[in-house]
Amino acid sequence: MSGNSGRRRLSPGERREVILRAAGEVFALRGYGGASMREVAAAAGITTPVLYDHFSAKDGLYRAVIERHADGLNRAWSVPPSGVSAEGLVRHTLSLIFGWVEGNPVGWRLLFGELPGDPAVSPAHERGQQDASASLAGLLGRLPYLDLPVGMPRAAAEEALAEGTKWTLNAMVAWWLRNPGVGREQVEGLTADLVWRGLSGLTASTEGKHDELGD
Repeated sequence: MSGNSGRRRLSPGERREVILRAAGEVFALRGYGGASMREVAAAAGITTPVLYDHFSAKDGLYRAVIERHADGLNRAWSVPPSGVSAEGLVRHTLSLIFGWVEGNPVGWRLLFGELPGDPAVSPAHERGQQDASASLAGLLGRLPYLDLPVGMPRAAAEEALAEGTKWTLNAMVAWWLRNPGVGREQVEGLTADLVWRGLSGLTASTEGKHDELGD
């Protein structure tokens, strides 16, 4: 009797998930250009023909990997309960993001690392980054007050601040991933202090700097 006779056969959906996890690790390590379908198949524990049964080309596999991680990051966002302060919103959001990165550093590297030059896959990166910016802008939109330059529309300011916050966060995460000896709480707290001190002056209204968020 074969020693594998008791092994449960994976469903197509389960097999696809195994492939996407393995492919993410290979792409993160080798880059899009350096990775091969043969290497992905080996990492997934399958043959190359089986891999091609699921994904007919490397660009389609890469897009699926990017979309999987972008969806995971978007699911990590959540709206804090009403009544939290503006500072609380910033710290709550950054804690969620750092939590996602801690559990999924490969995803962060793929979404915010070097952009592949292949036009067949670069739009997937752009969509993932745009989704992150839109999520941050939506949360900034919950702040009851922003002290903006005269004539600057609130929506434009939220978009610009979201971009600045995203890339500040990205730089801090990139440093953290290069320095794994630094604990998450330390770098998360430092990042929150940096971001909040930049935003706090803009959120200072006549009622004070810690206005509660609306519903």
